[in-house]
Amino acid sequence: MSSPLDLKRENYKKLLERSVLELVSKLQSLKGVQRISLFGSYARGRRDLMTDLDVLVVMETAEPFVERLHRLYCLLALPVDADILCYTPDEFSALKAGGWLKYALEGEVVLYAKEPVGRG
Repeated sequence: MSSPLDLKRENYKKLLERSVLELVSKLQSLKGVQRISLFGSYARGRRDLMTDLDVLVVMETAEPFVERLHRLYCLLALPVDADILCYTPDEFSALKAGGWLKYALEGEVVLYAKEPVGRG
């Protein structure tokens, strides 16, 4: 017999999985989106009550960083905690070579890739 905590964990795991499917469906239909990936604990296989979704989106946009993030958070309105980063192809190319993003990409799970990203 499952405990209430076990049931809560299982329900949250299903909610995470549905959220991933939903975010890919919504984001890949946006104009300019070239890549969608997950990194962090979910990408490494963790599925528990403390797991959030760390989402990386690469898209062509002229919107400033904060404005594009606001738009994506509003569009997705996920029922689980999510940290969303959205970079232009040029920003992504510049950032992926070093620092924290290089480390994060080591465990990345690419969910969608439309075309080669970056110009450098």
